[in-house]
Amino acid sequence: MMIKKLLIVIWLGIFSLTGCAATGLVHDKHYLRAVSITVGSETELTMTFFTEDKKTVTAKGKDISTAMKNAEILAGKPIFTGYTELVVLSECEYRDTLEILLNDWKVSPTCIVAHSNDGAAALTDKDAETLTGSVKRARDQGKAPECDIITVLSDLLDEKSSAEIAELYENGTVGKYRISTS
Repeated sequence: MMIKKLLIVIWLGIFSLTGCAATGLVHDKHYLRAVSITVGSETELTMTFFTEDKKTVTAKGKDISTAMKNAEILAGKPIFTGYTELVVLSECEYRDTLEILLNDWKVSPTCIVAHSNDGAAALTDKDAETLTGSVKRARDQGKAPECDIITVLSDLLDEKSSAEIAELYENGTVGKYRISTS
């Protein structure tokens, strides 16, 4: 009987000391709110998160995947992309970029796609919530098209090979911008 009690105590001790290194808690990750993607000699990502401090992280890499890994190092935590609300594109391979965002990053299907000549400055100078709201209001008023990632990618993949998205101007207004696969 004493041996049985001793074994139970030992097993309870062993099980209470084991655990996972990653707890899966909300504060263990950065949740991406908006990202600007600029492709030049390197791919540059400027990111804002669902946090109170309004901090942006800018990282570069040879491609989107490498830039994301560098951004996670700079942020100090893994970056979760599933709730992303806004993607601001500059010149890039639009279809390929959007496919990566949808298939690899698994951004929300309602994620808004916009264009800006300087998306990094737009996210640094203006609040991502304000930019997203501006695009939604412009869409409701007919000044910007329906530009969620599914609609845009569908238009790029059909016979037109082009899509209309929102354009973010420096003064904060929103207009229309046409992108194409060629």
